[in-house]
Amino acid sequence: MQYNDFKGEKISALGFGLMRLPVIGGEENQSDVDIEKVRELVKYAVDAGVNYFDTAYVYHNGFSEIVLGQILEEEGLRDKVNIATKMFTLGVDRPGFSPQAMFDEQLERLRTDCIDFYLIHGLQGTKWDLLRDKFDIVNHMNRLKAEGKVRYVGFSFHDNLPAFKHIIDEYDWDFCQIQFNYIDYRTQAGEEGLAYAREKGVKVAIMEPIKGGSLVFPDNPDVDRIMAEAGLSGETPAELAFRYVADQEGLLTILSGMNAMSQLTENIATFEKAVPGCLTDAEKKAIEGLRAYINRADEIPCTTCRYCTRECPNEINIPAAFSVYNNSKRYGNPKSGLRNYNRSCANIKDCVECGSCIDACPQKLNIPELLKQVREYFENA
Repeated sequence: MQYNDFKGEKISALGFGLMRLPVIGGEENQSDVDIEKVRELVKYAVDAGVNYFDTAYVYHNGFSEIVLGQILEEEGLRDKVNIATKMFTLGVDRPGFSPQAMFDEQLERLRTDCIDFYLIHGLQGTKWDLLRDKFDIVNHMNRLKAEGKVRYVGFSFHDNLPAFKHIIDEYDWDFCQIQFNYIDYRTQAGEEGLAYAREKGVKVAIMEPIKGGSLVFPDNPDVDRIMAEAGLSGETPAELAFRYVADQEGLLTILSGMNAMSQLTENIATFEKAVPGCLTDAEKKAIEGLRAYINRADEIPCTTCRYCTRECPNEINIPAAFSVYNNSKRYGNPKSGLRNYNRSCANIKDCVECGSCIDACPQKLNIPELLKQVREYFENA
């Protein structure tokens, strides 16, 4: 296992993300975490040198924190790992929001008296300003550190580059967390934000290095051809994606949401040799080829004008259905889009084929037939 230097400590280059744990009874049962499978994964990861475990208040409806705390206590692993968890901010403008009450609950769930890495979760829009001005969040975080209840303070981020720089400049952060991979390298904070954090001395944890599994490309002959033409027939697309991120300077850790032993063992092998400067010319060639392949034209040429939704009697989110489908087809992986499909447009089964959407569509797409295509694609995933 490779390690990154952080304030005199060694942090494993591979971090264990606990957002997509194995569950019992299907994806819809997010609270029913399979604790014995997770126990096996956590123990194996610790034995292999992984010492950074990332969870959050809302992951698995709170059971990610609960399961991690239970396993670390029962297996005597707490002193061997760093716990990273997050203050949930979606309800920051709702009555009853209390950073202190949430933190106290997290300590109880995690069965610990100190959080190693504590993040303000998913900052975007005006959330930081609201937390700063209404909840005195700066003094709150400073107090938690002074009391020894938090060792390092950071934030996770989903917004644009100016917002990222604004937040970085507002507080003396120990670290931050951004989405970054070879497709998202110019979105949100992106490579420029990564460079800005490095300039400010703020280490960066990376989330979505394989874009939620999209960059795995299972059974995709086009991707196999691109990899082979670059001379990488012995390397998996997942390994390539991780090595692209690990090639960057200034990182704290790279998170992977591993829910199967096969994923864990492959990633551990990858991070035995993934370090800044590791990316070869052949790998760079493969990445350029994969970018061109991924950015090819959409399968369904929807322009998201939303005229169709105004006429739909069952309020089907037609543009969302086509967007999720196009993204999944682009990566050749229906399972990578299944979660978004179920969340945003699973009601396409309610289409009555009235045809009003066809009349409204400037592109004159045969929307009812295309919705059948989308539904079949995801229901057979």
